[in-house]
Amino acid sequence: MPKRYDATDEETESLCRILRAFSDAGFINDVVLIGSWCLYFYADIFEGFIPSVRTTDIDFYVPNSKTANAKNLSLQLKAMNYDHFQDTITNKSRFVSPGGFEIEFLARLNRDGLSCVRLGSSGVFAESLSYLDLYNTNYLEIEKWGLCFKIASPSSFVIQKIMIQNRRGAKALKDAQAIKYVSSFIFASRKSETEFMNIYLSLPKKWKRQVKEFLLKQGFDFDFVLNPLRKKTK
Repeated sequence: MPKRYDATDEETESLCRILRAFSDAGFINDVVLIGSWCLYFYADIFEGFIPSVRTTDIDFYVPNSKTANAKNLSLQLKAMNYDHFQDTITNKSRFVSPGGFEIEFLARLNRDGLSCVRLGSSGVFAESLSYLDLYNTNYLEIEKWGLCFKIASPSSFVIQKIMIQNRRGAKALKDAQAIKYVSSFIFASRKSETEFMNIYLSLPKKWKRQVKEFLLKQGFDFDFVLNPLRKKTK
């Protein structure tokens, strides 16, 4: 189990202000919060779940970059003293606060093979990466701080993290710990387990093999999970 780590009031307040800025910009419905900050909200879903948020990097997936309403986003974040940095080669956008919070946007791979794509008609660009399509429909709607926003579902969080494990370098161990911890709660809940299996069964064969092999290495009896009838006899 991860060591207990409660996001400080300052950190959660920063996230709240970011989401409120998205809402004021008319952008909040165009994004899904992904990455480690989802763990903070899983504590409201799973009884006994202890979040282990240890990052000031905040990632948002934009399912439809072409229609995203991001034209007022830079102005809203600038009003909060966030600086907009753009990579001189790819145009990738990063918004960084004086306190060290860093916001990045991600989009699914596009047919043109571009490394970054523009969000709507704005000057904000999202990095284009693989395996993010999982979040197109596999998200949760959260109501908190007087806002309604989307976060990655626990199952999609786990599967996407597994698929990018070999790309994570020094972060791979931390990701593996998070995958194992979240999975232990998913497979302890019949509802969450069913949701996980629905996503798993929709995956390409190669992806299924990768997910299964990884979870087996983490100590999960995946054949046991796959067979509900077997579970009832245990």
